[in-house]
Amino acid sequence: MKNTNFLVIAIMFAQVNLFAQTKEDTLSFTVGEFKVGWGNSTFGNGLKEQYEAGNFSTSGGFLASIAAYHKFKKINHVTFGLKFKSLGATPSRGDNNQEMFFNYWGAALSTKYYPFDKTARKGLFVQGDIFFVTQFTQKYRNKATNDYAHQFAIGNGLAFSSGYDFEVGKTKMVVGVEYQIDSRTGEVQGIGKKTFGSSNLGVMVGVKF
Repeated sequence: MKNTNFLVIAIMFAQVNLFAQTKEDTLSFTVGEFKVGWGNSTFGNGLKEQYEAGNFSTSGGFLASIAAYHKFKKINHVTFGLKFKSLGATPSRGDNNQEMFFNYWGAALSTKYYPFDKTARKGLFVQGDIFFVTQFTQKYRNKATNDYAHQFAIGNGLAFSSGYDFEVGKTKMVVGVEYQIDSRTGEVQGIGKKTFGSSNLGVMVGVKF
């Protein structure tokens, strides 16, 4: 009798476990995400010459991104999405009343991987973004000489990040660190057409909806 009861309990447990696994395997949903934060930029050839010559201060600014992710049936731990990200720079000040503003925006294909959550809803995640369009603008002005210049470049980039999804009450939150590298081609004042690189390291926090 004891063996029979044990067998019944084991079968019931296996059925419950199988149902839960099947439910996860067929789970499909779409979630939105809005984040804000702060990031510092580093410049490569094409921009760093003017940046270093003018002895400009560290360049940083306000980051914001909005994205939508979809969890497909039978693809666990992973969501796929589209993302838009931008940086609005604060003034980077140099010698002789010079100022620069290094802004950018980009649209990306994005993937998030949750190693410890099959449903891809919460916990630790790593993320990769492929920016297939990214535009960079540089605004320069010299208050002493009333000199002003505006430059832009278009290219592509990659971003890598890690973060954590959690809940505060009924609000779904996300926090993470993002590192983005870009390559763009544009007209640089005094140089002409040039391909140059830049990178940005930022910390962001947001909500999921």
